Amino acid sequence: MESFLCLGLQIQELVLLNQPILRFISLIFTTMSFSFLRTASLGLALATSVSILPQTASASEKPSEITVGYLNLVNAQLVTKNLGLISKEMPGVKINYIKVGGGGDMLRAIAAKQVDFGGLGNPPTAIGVTRGLPIQGTMVLNMLGAVEAMVVRKSANIKTWKDLKGKTMAAPFGSTTHYLLLKALSDAGIKPSSMKILDLRPADIAAAWARGDIDAAWYWEPNLDKAVKDGGEIFITSGDMEKRGYPTWDVGVVMNSFAKKYPDYVTKFVKAECAGIDFWINNPTQTAAIIAEELSLPLADATRMMKGTEMVPCKKQLTSQYIGTFAKVGGFADTLVDTSKFLVSQKRLPKQLTRKDYEAFLNPLWLEKAVR
Repeated sequence: MESFLCLGLQIQELVLLNQPILRFISLIFTTMSFSFLRTASLGLALATSVSILPQTASASEKPSEITVGYLNLVNAQLVTKNLGLISKEMPGVKINYIKVGGGGDMLRAIAAKQVDFGGLGNPPTAIGVTRGLPIQGTMVLNMLGAVEAMVVRKSANIKTWKDLKGKTMAAPFGSTTHYLLLKALSDAGIKPSSMKILDLRPADIAAAWARGDIDAAWYWEPNLDKAVKDGGEIFITSGDMEKRGYPTWDVGVVMNSFAKKYPDYVTKFVKAECAGIDFWINNPTQTAAIIAEELSLPLADATRMMKGTEMVPCKKQLTSQYIGTFAKVGGFADTLVDTSKFLVSQKRLPKQLTRKDYEAFLNPLWLEKAVR
């Protein structure tokens, strides 16, 4: 079984490194149909001799620099950044970090080719894949719990979903919290048009809250805590919504062009992020100090906020609950199908993609190689 996996990894590397190859193979892989390879016969792979594949890039070719887009969120990417774990995996490569406001901003950065690596929640992922953005999913960055929540102003007397009618609230459009807001309103039978919903970045939400411009908001830490401490209270968390059957998460993504040219460095990047996750899990006290430093928070607040984000060990990510394997993509594909169905019903997406479409986006190859 191990030798078969290694063969599959080698074949997949060849696909990423060589385009065009034979016309048939090019047709399959330029559309990133990884699901085909998972089910294709081994005979095709064996018949395709390595010697006939033209080399467009060396597997050992080294980028001069990479750019990582990251969300200002309490997760292990802050550990990876703070400890310089990517630099340790990529000596001699300049590492640039760009702080991104939310899922919508990340999609725009990807579309503008401003990043090589990024992170997306399941709603912006569904949007990006449907729009044909040239990205592939690499790993689970985090599962979202109480780190994201809907805060309501106490003076607004919002006790039920119906109390939101006529009120003004905010969420970053295209984000996990915007998706959960729409989902919660739909379940409660409340029309979004019955209230004013503003599209604001987390920092802008904090400013609007401080001015008294909004009555409620669904967004994330560390800005969420500012509203709670300024006359707010938590109405519902993203963790509560997960218990209702609506899990939200962030998945790491890489640009297809980078993956094709520098496949070894995609693996190195994933290894670095996995090391950050392991550090988070095994060193909570040190991690809290890092989060406090990165987000300019009191240590007690950083410690509390960490409890609202679940970090999944990379080997566990390869199970059916999460990313799954190269041979069989896991439950994240089903979550993307469910997410897109809802977004289509809300006219946030123009069409419904299938599970195979999302299987093609999720490429566990990088994670499998990183944990070998």
